[in-house]
Amino acid sequence: MTVENDFDSLPIIDLELLNGKQELLLEQLQHALFHVGFFYVKNHGIPQELFDRATRLAIDFFDLPQEIKDKSDKIHSRSFLGYSKQGYETTNGKKDNREQFDFGNSLGIEVKPGMPEYLGLYSPFPWPSDEDVFGFKDTFSELLDQYNILGRRLVRMVAQSLELPSDAFDQYFEPNQQNRAKIVKYPAVDEFDSSKGNQGVGPHKDVYGLLTLLYQANDLPGLQVQNHSGEWIDATPISGTLVVNIAVGLETLTSGLMPATTHRVLNPPPGMGPRYSIPFFLSVRLDKPFEVLDLPKKFDSLKSKVVVSDSDGQFKEFFLNKLSLSVLYNRIRSFPDVGYRYYTKLAKEIGIDENTRI
Repeated sequence: MTVENDFDSLPIIDLELLNGKQELLLEQLQHALFHVGFFYVKNHGIPQELFDRATRLAIDFFDLPQEIKDKSDKIHSRSFLGYSKQGYETTNGKKDNREQFDFGNSLGIEVKPGMPEYLGLYSPFPWPSDEDVFGFKDTFSELLDQYNILGRRLVRMVAQSLELPSDAFDQYFEPNQQNRAKIVKYPAVDEFDSSKGNQGVGPHKDVYGLLTLLYQANDLPGLQVQNHSGEWIDATPISGTLVVNIAVGLETLTSGLMPATTHRVLNPPPGMGPRYSIPFFLSVRLDKPFEVLDLPKKFDSLKSKVVVSDSDGQFKEFFLNKLSLSVLYNRIRSFPDVGYRYYTKLAKEIGIDENTRI
């Protein structure tokens, strides 16, 4: 099916327009948010030196012997943060051919018996030591802070594009809000058994939060966005930019006015070596269920015109009524070994048992 006025590329938003051309910027942002769900952002303010340093350290980490990387394995924490081996995450029940390290900011919460189960997501997790990769924790903690500043800046602009006060989303951030990010290595298809496909990460929408910001750390292809006709559009790396996309939380808050668009990553072709990326997830506090925003009536006509690719509304009820449970279920499905070890009852509720294998 071909959808009229569908997109065949991702728009580029230049934050330099904030200096004197804010009306034009918000107009461009509205188009990207209402009709695409993805865009590039340039002049974003995060130093390239920091991304370069983070990329070098990511490569150094992934090049370590397996037994050293395993010291930071996710299995050592209830948080689902830490290292996971090649192929140890699933999307829609299928193995993702990627190796990764997930991290987040510490909230300093000590989880005790009787506390809400979702607080386990804030548990401490094992970082690589300076002896193994010098400066790893400091660099990625710095990057997490920079990402958060940019993410909060962007979400204020999102509010303005909806003609809401710029602080309209602040209620979902404080207190006890943890942002998450990860470094990812996607090996080329000749570097693993690709007989079951080259799914770097399968088709999905980002669930955890409002926005995702992505640094594509080298020039290899892989990220693809599904337009409303079902075609896959390449999100080719562009120097000096980040890719930004809407997560399910923002789609829910806007009743679908701003779509969380389906996307995937393919492993690089043979002989091209690994693809590296560093995504950041602007997350929300988990103790406050979402409430649909009261938006200006002028936007009502757009809702019927926005066709969300691969949209089934599966998360809406959870986000509005059981936000923390939704996030836990999502993490357990993605990492069933960690989920069954620390959240056994919830894992069994969604069909995961001790014999479940990645």
